[in-house]
Amino acid sequence: MSGQDLPPVPNNAATHGLLSALASYRAARQELLAIMALGRSNRDPLAEVAEHLVLALWGGRLAESRVQANYDLVSLDSEFVQVKYLANPLGIWPNEHTVRSIPGVDWYVLVLYEAFEVTGVVAFPPDLSEICTALCKRHPGQSTSLQFTRRNWWAIRDDAETYRQLGMRVWLPPFQ
Repeated sequence: MSGQDLPPVPNNAATHGLLSALASYRAARQELLAIMALGRSNRDPLAEVAEHLVLALWGGRLAESRVQANYDLVSLDSEFVQVKYLANPLGIWPNEHTVRSIPGVDWYVLVLYEAFEVTGVVAFPPDLSEICTALCKRHPGQSTSLQFTRRNWWAIRDDAETYRQLGMRVWLPPFQ
């Protein structure tokens, strides 16, 4: 048997550290799920938090199925709302997001996380033309899609009232 055929030697310290961190995460996740009354969800916790946060901000009710296509909640005005999230570290954003109009859906909401902290919530109407123009976008299909970047977030965050006048809804911390 050559040295290449031997199984790897376990790193007990790394294994213990990893399993200990998973136990801490599990406890925190169970607490978070209990607050949202979700019991045993295996869905992405950032998606769960995003949907419940938008529900708390907007009002209405969650969709009957948490994994259905097209919308995640129905507003008090019977509007269909899709909720997505964009998570990035502080500083440079390695992740961006394409906002898309969805037939039959009235609002596309994006919850923004930076270093696992909610830094804003933005809701887009189905026609994105004026918003893309205000953001100086140059990509095709601007009536139905918007390639959302950190620079776009800064523009909306720093001049929320202008974007509200273009049909958006914008929530900024402290969310009171």
